[in-house]
Amino acid sequence: MSNDLPASGTHSPFISAETLAAALASGSVAVVYVAPDASPPPASAIPGSIETALPTHYAEPGDPGLGRLPLPSSEAVRRWTAEAGLGPDTDIVVYDAASGSAAARAWWVLTWAGLPGVRILDGGLAAWTARGGDGALSSGQVTPPELSAIETDAIAADLPAYRLFDARTAAAYAGDGKQPSHLPGAVSSPAGIWQDGNGRLLPFAQRLALARKLGLLDDDGRPVVAYCGSGVAAAYWIAAVQDLGVKASLYAGSWSAWSSDPARLAAPA
Repeated sequence: MSNDLPASGTHSPFISAETLAAALASGSVAVVYVAPDASPPPASAIPGSIETALPTHYAEPGDPGLGRLPLPSSEAVRRWTAEAGLGPDTDIVVYDAASGSAAARAWWVLTWAGLPGVRILDGGLAAWTARGGDGALSSGQVTPPELSAIETDAIAADLPAYRLFDARTAAAYAGDGKQPSHLPGAVSSPAGIWQDGNGRLLPFAQRLALARKLGLLDDDGRPVVAYCGSGVAAAYWIAAVQDLGVKASLYAGSWSAWSSDPARLAAPA
């Protein structure tokens, strides 16, 4: 990995649009657009972007027991990235045209598959089109996080052994009150609360305060697990807490997998 992206002193995977523009001018970074489906990128997409799609490149076909967007095999990811000219020594910036969750899922999958130089464009395409001035976020030769995934059976076997955080909206977490709507014992922590009104990552101090309020920094020895509807918003949640020292496993099956079993839904939430 090159030294063209300046180091920030943190382990955040996010990079500002201004820092990305400077890296692109020097030809030192590859940009990857992440579509939520098979739709083409918008006309305002960053020139030279490699086009990818969430269900095609960062997931396998959905399965009731595995959820809407199960993780692909690491071998499949390494195969298509090699064909696209992306490798372990490539600086990569992923982005989307929405909330950043799709890009974060791409960051998680690519890093997990062995590509350590992946960053997320903070604020996505909107930040790129509105860029100007000096960016506060940048990432250089940071140590890639050790990412891990967890499956439904492991959680179901011993729910109290995990600290569960639900990255869906508060409304999705609450449900309609007629049946369980979240994993038993899970804490509501929507991915969106880690962003400002422009969809950009909150400053470090604000995120640190939020993590303390949620008890994220109170290590009781239990592993932290993040989930959502299908393992997308939860990937953003994990990315948002990286520089806070929080290590969280991704439950990629998430609610779409958990709720597929009526027996699990019979348990109190």
